[in-house]
Amino acid sequence: MSAEQVAGVSSRPISPPPRNGAVRVAEVTAETGIDDPPELPLHLAGEPGTVALQLRTTVRRVAVGAGLARKPDLLAAVRALPGLPGLATSPAGGTFVIGGPGWMGLCAVGVPPPERGMPLDWMNGSLSSWFRSALALFGVDAVSGRVEGGWCPGFSDVAVGGRKLIGLGYRVTRGWVVMRGMMAVAPIAEEDMDLLVACHRLIGVEVVPAANTSLAEAARLPGLGVPGVIDRWRDVRTAAG
Repeated sequence: MSAEQVAGVSSRPISPPPRNGAVRVAEVTAETGIDDPPELPLHLAGEPGTVALQLRTTVRRVAVGAGLARKPDLLAAVRALPGLPGLATSPAGGTFVIGGPGWMGLCAVGVPPPERGMPLDWMNGSLSSWFRSALALFGVDAVSGRVEGGWCPGFSDVAVGGRKLIGLGYRVTRGWVVMRGMMAVAPIAEEDMDLLVACHRLIGVEVVPAANTSLAEAARLPGLGVPGVIDRWRDVRTAAG
């Protein structure tokens, strides 16, 4: 590359990343059956630059991320685990999550803005801002970033005090970005942690119980349940910016 070409490249304006989208809770729902397939709430999609969030109660089962679900031998190994309450395939990314009375389900659909930028970064930034606002209602400070030893570890982990609280998985297309995730509201039951550890070991990932937490523990609110969190969060919204 010539000096003129280098100068030309370096002098081009760099498009700033798109601003975070406006996030609001658009739906509260409930899982009803162990065998019901997880769905993407595309009916909630709004205007470009906005994110619609769904909060839901969950049934006790293990969900495996879309990428791992394409491996028949792995699915067979998961089904053979003792104490497996049920198995579902997530339409989004991630490894393994578990549901049940102590776990709140999270799902969102966002329509990226027309500005140039990475849709996944835009969506994750938008949701990270919303989670910080929502968790602040419980006196909890949250940060985003991979937590080693966390269940379903990834770049989009939401942590409190260095311990994983929320796991998010994504699916990206040309027109929208979808998130499916899970948050431990009650302290993680021993049998749930045993399942998470066993599932992740099948893919060479070590889950460390001490690296994970729940909202009840982080907020020091014994007895906190999923319905109470939904009631506090259903009106939380963040503006674009």
